[in-house]
Amino acid sequence: MTFHSKRVGHSKRVGHSAILLAFAFLALNCTKVPSTATRHVPSSTKHLNRHIDAVLKRERIQPSKQSKDAEFLRRVHLDLTGKIPLPEEVTDFIRDGSPNKRAKKIERLLESEAYLDYWSGLWVNWLIGRRADGDERRKGLTEWVREALAANMPYNQFVAELIAAEGVLAENKATNYIQRYERSPVFLTAQSTRLFLGLPMQCAECHDHKTEAWRQTDFYGIAAFFNGIDIERKKMKMDDAAQERMMDYRLINKEEGAIWVEGTNEAIPPRFLDGTEYKGPRRKKRAALAQWITDKTNPYFSKAIVNRIWKHFMGRAFVEPLDGFGEENQPTNPQLLEWLAEDFVIHGYNLQSLMRTILNSEAYQRTSETNKSNKDDELYYSHAYVKPLSAEQFFHSMLQATGFERLQKRRNRGQLAAMKRQHLNRFLFLLNNGEMEEIEAFNGTVPQALMMINGTLVNDSANHDTRGSFIHYVLEKWREPMERLEYIYLTVLSRPPTTKEKTYFQRYLERSLYRNKDLAYEDIYWVLLNSAEFSLNH
Repeated sequence: MTFHSKRVGHSKRVGHSAILLAFAFLALNCTKVPSTATRHVPSSTKHLNRHIDAVLKRERIQPSKQSKDAEFLRRVHLDLTGKIPLPEEVTDFIRDGSPNKRAKKIERLLESEAYLDYWSGLWVNWLIGRRADGDERRKGLTEWVREALAANMPYNQFVAELIAAEGVLAENKATNYIQRYERSPVFLTAQSTRLFLGLPMQCAECHDHKTEAWRQTDFYGIAAFFNGIDIERKKMKMDDAAQERMMDYRLINKEEGAIWVEGTNEAIPPRFLDGTEYKGPRRKKRAALAQWITDKTNPYFSKAIVNRIWKHFMGRAFVEPLDGFGEENQPTNPQLLEWLAEDFVIHGYNLQSLMRTILNSEAYQRTSETNKSNKDDELYYSHAYVKPLSAEQFFHSMLQATGFERLQKRRNRGQLAAMKRQHLNRFLFLLNNGEMEEIEAFNGTVPQALMMINGTLVNDSANHDTRGSFIHYVLEKWREPMERLEYIYLTVLSRPPTTKEKTYFQRYLERSLYRNKDLAYEDIYWVLLNSAEFSLNH
């Protein structure tokens, strides 16, 4: 019995064995073994390990083994650079016998351009969302964030410069954060308290919060600090060539004080959340707010960013949702959150130091394979929690796995960056859930599945007849079937195939109905790209 399936650009006859092959590969798991190499562990990481070990002992949970090198490498690449490693990076890392290679890999990635590119985009998404990719404000803010990350700017300074940003727009690109929200006190209050303090203050804009202690007057007390932001335009000079007046645009603070609450006759003065009213110069009030938010005595500031970074690396935050700090959402591991926040302050609000502490930990480097003891653990990090790739992680990993750049450079030299933007915009559109919610992950909707099955990225790279395609490259470079199979696995899943997987493919190659055996490589490549193992960070 034969089944017929059609992929865009291809009309192929796929035998019953191909269908079974697909299910077989989707079901296979790579056997995990512990790493025996001695690792250099930072002192903060040792404390983190001891804390989690003590909790697991208390809960009588046996932790999972440490991940294999390939599993660790893929995970840390996705988390620090937003894309899977190159196949050559995988083989080099597996063969590296040095005892501290994981710590060294973390350091190299933190120093890489790929880290700056990915985390700049990540921070800009957190600050202003994903919309308006070509907007000058987004470009300017991205440039400022990238420079801050490259200098490893202390996080308290990073936040203070964003909140208190003023001056010439072209010179201080941190002003793009204020401009993105149209200098609106209400929008800036909702976003700044949510992101930098982890507080659901937006709920108090129209009425007192129903489940937390925040009142409407608390919300507008913070909003009053953002009241009176304006753009000042001053004529600078005459451009003789263009005969146009050049203008100097400045973000300034006007002499505004209290803010009127819409729908009431009440004017609320600038007031911190502890009830203290600001009495200083009105033009300096945003700087005063920045100082209060980032002060080490603020009970929310350090915990909010630790919670966010922990969620990014570990898959689950101490407080969920991220902007849900309060009585309703108590932290799952309060002592660990408290210690990490204190350690973050002690190390000078150093984001990279916080990342090293987490990434070098036993909890981060455990396998996602569970045992009888910890299979139901969702709180104590006894195993790696599987998480879907974010939209950007999935997209850039797809570009790498399909050899997109190699193929397009042959066709459209000089247009690669523009084509990437077009593909990403189309990709994000397909991920849209129609609910106007922030897009976070590739989560398996029908349009997403169809894009993977019939999309041009996959099919162009899988066509063995297309010169420059990934499969064409593999078939040209290697002659032995197992060498071809291994390179496909290393490229897509960032690991070599297991013995069982090699056996499955060898049987499929021998028993398939294809006259041209090259089509079998298209099938295995297509199956791996559409597998759960590719679309998950595990």
